[in-house]
Amino acid sequence: MKKTFRFYLSVLGAKFIIKLMRLLKKNATNLPGEIALIFYPDLLRYFDMPETVIAVTGTNGKTTVSNMINNILTENGFDFINNSFGGNVDTGIASVLLENCTLKGGFKKNMALFEVDERSAPRLLPYISPDYLVCTNLQRDSMKRNAHTEFIFNILNKNIPAKTKVILNGDDLISSRLAPKNQRTYFGISRLEGEITTEDNIICDIVNCPECGNRLEYDFRHYNHIGRGHCTECGFGTPPINFDVKETKDSMVYIDHEGSMEVYKLPNNRITDLYNTAAAVTLTRTLGLSEKQVSSAMEKLEIVKSRYESFEAAGKQVIVSLAKGQNPVACSGVCDFIRKEPGNKAVIMILEDFYDAKRTSENIAWIYETDFEFLKGDDIKQIIVGGKRADDYMVRFLIAGIDRSKIVCCRNETDTVSYLKTDGVDKIMVMYDLFNVISLNSIKKQLKELPEDNKK
Repeated sequence: MKKTFRFYLSVLGAKFIIKLMRLLKKNATNLPGEIALIFYPDLLRYFDMPETVIAVTGTNGKTTVSNMINNILTENGFDFINNSFGGNVDTGIASVLLENCTLKGGFKKNMALFEVDERSAPRLLPYISPDYLVCTNLQRDSMKRNAHTEFIFNILNKNIPAKTKVILNGDDLISSRLAPKNQRTYFGISRLEGEITTEDNIICDIVNCPECGNRLEYDFRHYNHIGRGHCTECGFGTPPINFDVKETKDSMVYIDHEGSMEVYKLPNNRITDLYNTAAAVTLTRTLGLSEKQVSSAMEKLEIVKSRYESFEAAGKQVIVSLAKGQNPVACSGVCDFIRKEPGNKAVIMILEDFYDAKRTSENIAWIYETDFEFLKGDDIKQIIVGGKRADDYMVRFLIAGIDRSKIVCCRNETDTVSYLKTDGVDKIMVMYDLFNVISLNSIKKQLKELPEDNKK
């Protein structure tokens, strides 16, 4: 495509801004792209994209899957551009492209890997034109953004280019229907031996058949609506799975790839991490890497600490897990993980978005869609919730049937540790929102400083 003078001016200006911000020790992750797109809204359509472009999107798991793919490709010697340290909307990806492109808008690297916000699809997918698109799942998200799965499905479905090979979660009867005419590969998880499936969620995002309207029948659900199901009237249901997780044992995952069993290291055995692993394996194997190449790279993989972390404090195991505040499905998933962890547990919960605190949302409907009922078992000895909405959580916990004597509320998130009782507890579980890292770091520091005989 013939480039305009405005395009060249945008590239030069953005590169100058990026260099200046780097000198000032700024990240330059969004601002250069934001300025360039204001100056030239059509900027993205004029880049000569690398030979192979991979995009990863979905409601939950896209950051983890992108990081896993990034690590597997890097371990196998691929040289590519990516936005792992930047934004996943148009301004962030524009910044990455502007930093890495030549003055003529081409690229020296022949591959790109982008995490893409699903709602930004109209502003990105037609222009970066991915050769491969991974969709982890489509589930109910924040009421302010992506609460309606059909709305997000339609946004994505309308903007996936015809050439794109889609890598889809076959166990998600919503996202598995994306781009029906495109070449597709499915990943999924069979019902695992000894697995306690989660079918008592408040939310199930697809109840009726999208083809005929008849009520769907689920063979099982791992969580939310993610599982295997079908329609008894028209035959709609879970598609044939190309990469099907059959077993996990000794930190290894066994994946049936069309009749051949492949074995990979598993970073963590939570069901969400199983899906993330299956997605990353499916993409990299579909891309052409051998089982040995992927397996060898997976040996070195760890989940980034911004998603999951475990350490010892006061003689107890501490498990820190991202819960994504205002996202009822993600929070319910962590509550489900907590109830299934063996042993007696104390729970520290900080779920208020740091940025939302500046522009406080009055909508707390999401906490009534979150399965806090999962935390009412006898093995949950204490729940400490911190933040301005602590009283709202108190009401929700009582509705969930949680014993009032177990609940502690405080207005300051970093005060939560001071109320912790470790006597009779085997594990300390910390749920936090992604944008509460400052409070989280304080809590982790306090936990690590607790004496071994901390008894209150």
